[in-house]
Amino acid sequence: MDWQELKHRISSPALIAEKDPYLIKIADTPEEVLETQKLRFRVFNQEQGKGLTTAEADGIDRDEYDNTSLHLVVREKNLNIPVGTYRIILGQDSVEAMYSSREYAISGLDPYLPMTLEVGRSCVDPEHRAGSVVALLWAGISEIMTRSGMRYLTGCVSLEDTRPEAAWAMYEYFRRQNLIMEDIRGVPRAGFVLPRPDEHAIEAVLADSSSFRRLFPPLLKGYFRMGAKICGEPAFDYEFGTTDFLIILDVAHLPSRYNKHFNVTVGEKQA
Repeated sequence: MDWQELKHRISSPALIAEKDPYLIKIADTPEEVLETQKLRFRVFNQEQGKGLTTAEADGIDRDEYDNTSLHLVVREKNLNIPVGTYRIILGQDSVEAMYSSREYAISGLDPYLPMTLEVGRSCVDPEHRAGSVVALLWAGISEIMTRSGMRYLTGCVSLEDTRPEAAWAMYEYFRRQNLIMEDIRGVPRAGFVLPRPDEHAIEAVLADSSSFRRLFPPLLKGYFRMGAKICGEPAFDYEFGTTDFLIILDVAHLPSRYNKHFNVTVGEKQA
């Protein structure tokens, strides 16, 4: 696949949609990409107290994947500032080249890879966390799926709670609810393994149903509503300071109420 040609096709036109007072577009200048990286730093490092330690020096959250990625950005039109962003990685010819492969040894994904986009680094400015910004980010992903003809979304979703028993309780819940993908398996690599606590600690988290429901970040809830599945055990990103789950979403099998959001011409899994 000519990834550069695909990237150009996806990126034109840059503007995707508007819903006052916001618009969503694909960042089309180095300056706009830099704005999204600064927004990521403010949310991840300053607000959440997590994020890359290397970002502390200049207030910019960036890594080697940024230069070849697409960056969705929601802008507040009156102030002309970025208030939401999502990074879209395409052009990976091997599973090992994916961002998620830093954390996981992933098996079973190769047949899906030519039809897969990897997403991540999602964040929204705390002053703009009403539904409009999140809805526009999903609209942006939908449009990129439409333009690219891709069928699958994958990526790591981070939890706010970093307790091992919380993450493993969620994994146990996913297992019991048949929310784990059997064909694709992600095993945390050395340095990302989150030790499993004793079963009493896990069951105690599951037993407190009201507190357990609050463990689910909105992004993960959104993925599950659309039919996403988990691809393995939780991993802990010691550099970023987050507990992560690897997910995959097949937009060809969305619940009917989401079809209008992902109106794509889906491709087939490659043999």
